[in-house]
Amino acid sequence: MASAFVLADELLRLQEDELEIEHEVLIDTLDAEEQAATVDRAVDAVAHAPTSVQQSEVYGGLLSCIKYAASLRASACHKLVDAVLSGMQSVVDELAEDEAPSLEALERYAFLLQYLVQSLEKHRSQWGGAPTRGKPTGDGWTWPSSIPPVLATMARALRALSERVWEATAVRDTFVSRCMLRPATLLLENEAYCKVPAIKNGLFRVMCLGVKLHGQAFNVQTSILQSLQYYEHLAELMAELLETMRVEFDVERIAEDVLRDLASKTFTSLDSKSPRSYGRFLVRMAELNPRSVLKQISLLQTHLDSESYPMRNAMVEVQGLLIKELSMNEDFAPAAADVDDDDERPGSAHQKQIEMFFGKIFERFLDLTTFVRTKTIQTCMALCELPVKFAPQRLQMAALAVRALEDKGSNVRRNAIALLIKLILTHPYGLLHGGELNKSAWEERRAVVQTELEKAESVLTFPETEAPEQEDTTDRRKPRKSALDLEALAASQQSMTQEDQEKLVKLRLTVQYYTDALRFIELMEQAIPILVQLLASTFKAEVLESMEFFRVAHEYKIQGAMDGVRAMVHLVWAKDNALVMEDGSQLKGIRSRLIEVYRALYFDAYPELSRAENVARISRNMIERTFGATLAELTSLEQLLSLMQSERMISDEVIEKLWEVYAASRPIAKAQRRGAILVLSMLATADRALVADKIETLLQIGLGPLGMRDVTLATHTCVALQRVAGSAKKVKGALSDANVRYPMAHPLFARLRAAIQMPVSGEEQKAGWFSLAEHAVQAIYLLGEQPDALCTEIVRQLTLAAFDEECAEEAKAFRFAQLLFVVGHVALKQIVYLELVERELKRRKAVKDAADGAEKRASELDQVAGNAEDEIGDMIAYIKDRELLYAPQSLLGLYGPLVAQICSAPKEYADVYVQRAATLSLAKLMCISSEYCDTHLALLLHVLKSAKDPVVRANVVIGLGDVAISFGTLVDENSERLYAGLNDGNLGVKKNTLMVLTHLILNGMIKVKGQLGELAKCLEDEEPRVSDLAKLFFSELATKENAVYNNLPDIISHLSSGEHAVEEDVFVNTMRFIFTFIDKERQAENVIEKLCQRFRLTTEERQWRDIAYCLSLLPYRSERSIKKLVEGLPYYQDKLYSPEVYKRFAEILTKMRQGKSTAQAKAGDADLREFEEILAQTAAQGRDDQALEHAAHAHVARTERKRAQRAPRRKVAAS
Repeated sequence: MASAFVLADELLRLQEDELEIEHEVLIDTLDAEEQAATVDRAVDAVAHAPTSVQQSEVYGGLLSCIKYAASLRASACHKLVDAVLSGMQSVVDELAEDEAPSLEALERYAFLLQYLVQSLEKHRSQWGGAPTRGKPTGDGWTWPSSIPPVLATMARALRALSERVWEATAVRDTFVSRCMLRPATLLLENEAYCKVPAIKNGLFRVMCLGVKLHGQAFNVQTSILQSLQYYEHLAELMAELLETMRVEFDVERIAEDVLRDLASKTFTSLDSKSPRSYGRFLVRMAELNPRSVLKQISLLQTHLDSESYPMRNAMVEVQGLLIKELSMNEDFAPAAADVDDDDERPGSAHQKQIEMFFGKIFERFLDLTTFVRTKTIQTCMALCELPVKFAPQRLQMAALAVRALEDKGSNVRRNAIALLIKLILTHPYGLLHGGELNKSAWEERRAVVQTELEKAESVLTFPETEAPEQEDTTDRRKPRKSALDLEALAASQQSMTQEDQEKLVKLRLTVQYYTDALRFIELMEQAIPILVQLLASTFKAEVLESMEFFRVAHEYKIQGAMDGVRAMVHLVWAKDNALVMEDGSQLKGIRSRLIEVYRALYFDAYPELSRAENVARISRNMIERTFGATLAELTSLEQLLSLMQSERMISDEVIEKLWEVYAASRPIAKAQRRGAILVLSMLATADRALVADKIETLLQIGLGPLGMRDVTLATHTCVALQRVAGSAKKVKGALSDANVRYPMAHPLFARLRAAIQMPVSGEEQKAGWFSLAEHAVQAIYLLGEQPDALCTEIVRQLTLAAFDEECAEEAKAFRFAQLLFVVGHVALKQIVYLELVERELKRRKAVKDAADGAEKRASELDQVAGNAEDEIGDMIAYIKDRELLYAPQSLLGLYGPLVAQICSAPKEYADVYVQRAATLSLAKLMCISSEYCDTHLALLLHVLKSAKDPVVRANVVIGLGDVAISFGTLVDENSERLYAGLNDGNLGVKKNTLMVLTHLILNGMIKVKGQLGELAKCLEDEEPRVSDLAKLFFSELATKENAVYNNLPDIISHLSSGEHAVEEDVFVNTMRFIFTFIDKERQAENVIEKLCQRFRLTTEERQWRDIAYCLSLLPYRSERSIKKLVEGLPYYQDKLYSPEVYKRFAEILTKMRQGKSTAQAKAGDADLREFEEILAQTAAQGRDDQALEHAAHAHVARTERKRAQRAPRRKVAAS
């Protein structure tokens, strides 16, 4: 027999690595056969007699096998594990049946088992792969496959053995805590094991039995808290363990103790790992056992103010779960809006708790951390799903969500939009009248019920007596009111029947219901303008959420939702890339989502309608999209419908219905017929056959009698005819013309000519004629085989009409304007046509050369073809430059001098239409010939400066943009005159100037010569369209290499000083935007150096403040950036006495510290503190110097005043 065995001593020796083994076998020195024999001897001994473990040879052999387990084969380890488990089970069974074997055998087996778990777990990588949910595959043994039997044996021992087995409690505690619970805790540390149900349940069972039957609550509680602190994967698992204890083993106190311990902990902002783990534990506890959390919530709420945001996150979510628990309680009943709380009412305590929790959650909408604000909104979304609606809190929720739409965090804004959507989808105002939220309808309903309520209340007449004045200060603060005669009130109420009283209460509740609904609707409408802006966000996720909001709001009939639906159509130009979010979910492309939203709103069939009714509804929806739409909206809608048509999303029946509306013989609204042809022309951009097969219809309707009476309809018809030519984009370098062309004898050209020459009367028709003529000429040049011949005849006919002596003076002026307009537009289209002629000539030449030169070598053929193409190009260029306007027989040449004469004499040719048409024609003619352009550019610039008509100025700006495309050098030399339009008082001129400059600069047609400051001013323009265009310009300019960086000094100088300087707040906002594009470290370093040097060249305090502010906007991520700022100290040290300048440098120091990592912060903090002290000392010295200087000036001033006062006295004395 072995010497006396003391479990505690053996465990201590093992822990200190001082375990001595009698009869130790050095298994790691044996070969495989000898190792197997050693294991077999020990296993056979135990199998034959479990109590033989008390023999030193057997026990020593087992310990040796466990100690050197890493040297054993898998089969040997498997035998060893089975032997220890079977031996222990036998001893446990005998002890349970009071057969009273030696307790020492049990303790030896317990020691062997815990030692075995430690050893195999230490070398687990050697014994097979990760644990699996089923049986291990193959013939090889793995350690994870034996863990469930090990845990089952432990649980069996804990369940079977009672405390009477041990003579002393300390011995039992050692056995349970060290040999049972500690191995279980060790296994819990492996995250992979916790994912296997058999292992997880076994671990739970061991720990629960230790607490329930063997008084190990304190040990388990300590283990849980340590696990939460060091192992993140155990957060939810520990909550599940505590719930298993409560449900299956009726042990609840330990959960409350853990919660109390957790409540007493404090966390700093530097703690990262443990707060996340504790927070996840709390959330899981609130899900599984909210009652225990509720009991400790008063203590736990201290974490709402924790420095660590994960704890604040968790507490927000916990309180949301507690609200859910309380609201699902059978005793809970929401208080009515007009009923005071009564402590005796069932559920009133729960109601107060819920209101308190809501208040705490709503406070977190103002949390400093974006993550907490986001979690708060997500918690509110979860609360919206509850059966109880919490109407008062929902209104608060909606108001806070609307405010959160302007949060600086994109994720907060996105979730705020999602919350608004959830509030609409789950709103509690659909019980009486369905779910629609149309404000006008609800106001009418409230007005009706309010009238009924007033009638019902008028029956009650309350005699009033004047209330005596109260001296109490509390009553004095209240408004004075008449006191009711309570006896008269009681008598009046008794006179009412029970039915009348119930009706009165119902009416009051209904009015409150309608009032709440209207408040909710108003909040949704307040969100709409902000959400329209968010549609243009650079963050894709919030754009998609905004689109979903407008889809839902439109379905619920919320007024103003149409603004968003119209605005989102511009998203059709967005890049359609998918986006993977942080949670792994994939967002659709914006354009794809836009098509889905529009399909859902306007194109999906209603199941309750017939096929014909759905076709009519979809057609009507498409037409209505054009009503009141701007040109930009129509352009985007065209792109959207074109995409949908290319994907065959619009049925042929709908298209046929649109043609029916367009060609309807019965009188219909003009807008409907116009809308139908507009939509058809949009669809035809993807499929020209839509209109190519209906040319006859277009001529009969749009260019027939109806079109003659409706200029707008005729214009849209001309646009549709242009689609007949096809919209295939020309491949760069291709010589073929893909457009479909018709002989000039085709009837459509006669109709187009008639449309241009149609008589017009009235201002509306006159204004619309110019657009008609533009599109008609465009159609002629797109579709005709010889368009120039027809247009020549049209110009001649218009000339005869304009100089008709019998025509009235007013009509003659308009005809003259018509002539000038057509001349200019024909000239512009003739250039495009000549380019097509050039391509066709080159194509024919290439075909001919290919046929004639089959015998020539390829190199010779290429040379000949290249020379021929150059000759053709030179010929066409000569025609454009010298013949179109200067040839003796040129028709356009007759009008060049005339147009210039009219533009140079606005007083003589004062008619507004004449001046506008002449200016446009001048710009278009200048696009033809460089000589004509050079001669008349000064005139066009003079018109831009002196014209009083803003339309003329706006047209000149656009014209200059076109001229710059043809002759960029000439415009570039006079570009400063073009920038003047940015200061024009007319919005249209300013917007056009900005658009043209954006186009010319970004495409490299004109160079920036220090005028970017004027463009930067537009960033803070009062008109959103101008400021948005300016932001777009700088965003695109920033993609050009160093473009913003190179011009930054000029921008700062332009805006900070001189005649162009802006207000300081405007400068601040402008620079804040522009400096977002200075994101490269090297750029930032150079800007810091240049700005520091700029201090020495300035004398005004305003400029110092501006420079200091610019310095504070830069990132200080590198040591070089900080070094540049420190080295620049001599340039700005004498300016630090200014409070605003010093404040900016203090902000820079804060940014430096925040931008450093923890290691860098410790290393460089001393240097920063030294720099901070130097700044503070220099600033203080500067303030003292300034004070001394002011005192000196004051002393000099006083001396001068005294001297001046004494001078008259001397003169008097002398006299």
